[in-house]
Amino acid sequence: MPNVLWTDLKGLKPPKLDKAIEIREAAFIKKLRQDDTADGLRIKPMTDAADPRARTGRVTQGWRAVLFRFDSSEGVRTYVYAGTWPHDEGNRLAKTRRLEGNPINGIAQIVDLAFPVQPVHYEPATDGGAVPVSYLESTYNYSLADLTDVLGFDEASARALLAATTREAVTDIAERFPNTWQQLAALGLAFGDELGKIRTDLGFDEAPDAAELATLSEDDRILRALDHPAAKMQFTYIDSDESLRRIIEEGDFGSWRVFLHPEQDRYATGSWNGPYRLSGGAGTGKTVVLLHRARHLMRRNPEASVVLTTYTRALAENLKRDLARLDPDLPLASALGERGILVRGVDQLSAMVRSRAGKGFGAAAVAVLGETIGFAKSLIGNHDRWASALDVAAPDLPPDLLNESFFEHEYVQVVLPARVTEAEEYLAIRRPGRKVALDRRKRVEVWRTIEEYRRQLRAANELTWAELASIASVWLDSVGDFERALVDHLLIDEAQDLVPSHWQMLRSLARPGADDLFIAEDSHQRIYGEHVVLLRYGIPIRGRSRRLTLNYRTTEENLQYALGVLAGAEYLDPEGDEVSLAGYRSARRGPSPRALACADSDELHDGIARSIRSWIDDGVDPATIAVLARGNAGAAKVRAEMSQRGVHINHIKAPSLNGDTPVALTMHTAKGQEFSRVVLYDVSDGVMPNPVILANAPADEIEDVMLRERSLLYVAASRARDELVVSWAGEPSSLLGRKGSSSD
Repeated sequence: MPNVLWTDLKGLKPPKLDKAIEIREAAFIKKLRQDDTADGLRIKPMTDAADPRARTGRVTQGWRAVLFRFDSSEGVRTYVYAGTWPHDEGNRLAKTRRLEGNPINGIAQIVDLAFPVQPVHYEPATDGGAVPVSYLESTYNYSLADLTDVLGFDEASARALLAATTREAVTDIAERFPNTWQQLAALGLAFGDELGKIRTDLGFDEAPDAAELATLSEDDRILRALDHPAAKMQFTYIDSDESLRRIIEEGDFGSWRVFLHPEQDRYATGSWNGPYRLSGGAGTGKTVVLLHRARHLMRRNPEASVVLTTYTRALAENLKRDLARLDPDLPLASALGERGILVRGVDQLSAMVRSRAGKGFGAAAVAVLGETIGFAKSLIGNHDRWASALDVAAPDLPPDLLNESFFEHEYVQVVLPARVTEAEEYLAIRRPGRKVALDRRKRVEVWRTIEEYRRQLRAANELTWAELASIASVWLDSVGDFERALVDHLLIDEAQDLVPSHWQMLRSLARPGADDLFIAEDSHQRIYGEHVVLLRYGIPIRGRSRRLTLNYRTTEENLQYALGVLAGAEYLDPEGDEVSLAGYRSARRGPSPRALACADSDELHDGIARSIRSWIDDGVDPATIAVLARGNAGAAKVRAEMSQRGVHINHIKAPSLNGDTPVALTMHTAKGQEFSRVVLYDVSDGVMPNPVILANAPADEIEDVMLRERSLLYVAASRARDELVVSWAGEPSSLLGRKGSSSD
């Protein structure tokens, strides 16, 4: 049975196959995997072909599969399938493409001999200044030899890159290259990455020794090049009928399950002696790494217990769905410590600990709440009941502290993680990270209110989610390993939104040792809680942190727009260091985000309806269109307004997309999702930042509230894969800055 690899011919838009041709395409590849001599395949070599290994196969009378055939010295036959094309186009492509191994970096690449890179006159700059200034040479001091002898570009391609006079010109050239490694290496050059970093990121240092290659046949050399880590971004083995179905049916939106960047692969398969943090902006593939890492850990040790967790139950359901799409054969666990992969929201994990602990959980509550609790307590949000506690306690505090937000954060960030149960403890406790100073008198009043809050919770037989996590941590630390069912590997997504109690529980749940915690986070996407320093909760990551910078989701234009929302604000990472925006880039180009500046609400909704209709008329899948609002009231309003204008959209309140129409949802709900086209709804002055939240925030916490509002807008803008429209009525939000100055 031959091996079959799938590849895309970069720079060419493959024809859209109707369902009947897709079925025939799948049948052709299935038959090819079973027996390449089977009747009906009609695999034929090309006459006068650039590559003697080029073949075509008959999919239907009018459609041809483009193939390259390799026979190893061990007698194993391998085909590289390069798409199904109309008969004449398929023959032309097969005759003019050559599949080879790059002699410098060892990566398999496809060369288009019909349309080579056009010769460009480039000369190194001289003191005379008579030649145009090369962006790569003048800005970063790259040379022709750097591009050819170090990275592996052919001379014509290298000269074209060096002749470009702007970063945009370099990225335009990069996008047209026929191979993924060329596109990403050129993108690294455009952003000034060191040559060593480019080589390391793309795995060039893993190229085989030239002397060893000389002992191999030409087919064996190319087969070796196809196994290079960077080649796997462009060539992937079809190892089952299910993987074939996913590739054919799910197309580009599902490519993350097929292609993995070498840098991502290092994090997915690496091993570290303790917790590890992977950061990166929206769309850089952190979640993808976690999914692949979960699979890797199970393959490495089939008896391991792996937990994959995230901030909410809904996001966990998406992770479970995507894990099944990545590999439907992975074993899923249903209990803590059980063999396989357990996928749950972080609060669900706390609840599972409570169920396992039984009566011991109530006893463990003494260390957190100062008394035992019954098992039947109902669970409520961390924000609930503070208004009632404030009404009853009536603390003598300044007006800006008499709000639910301050007390919620004080309780979650200070009282629970320190396990404070008495007034004397609270009066003496340090309050790291809290920006509101409290003298002794104020602390007395705050604690009196906290006691009233706890009294009301006890009377109602209620427990908050943060309390649940704190008690779970205490119980886990108080019993033996067998009782608490420790897990071997804990993978954490959306970690920037977790609170201290979560971190204490997670640290207690994972068995300390190699690869115990793997943390994926982006401090710029912290839209719920406050900044947390992990070392305070027994999770040292200094020296074990890396950042992803290549965006796979959105275009460069949308990416830079989203990053612009963050410009000028200071964010801190889980180590307490400032987070940089430098280096983020996308390999895709597209239209610039469009501002829909309107005088009033009617004009705003007319413009949004016009945009949605236009996209649908252009053939965009309606289910990939989203309107993102600041809150549910806005999402409901835009749905109603669109309905009045004959545009049907669904208002969804959980991140689950199963319909066939455009959707309206909140910016918070959109977290963790992507859409082809996005409208940011009513980003107007008085809507964002949220005036109610600002009015209720203590003066010393307004800066952090503004950071979360800015992060929310960044999250929303970065959901757009291809096109982004930003709308407002009247004056634009101050968060848009100069971006709110243009119009439709």
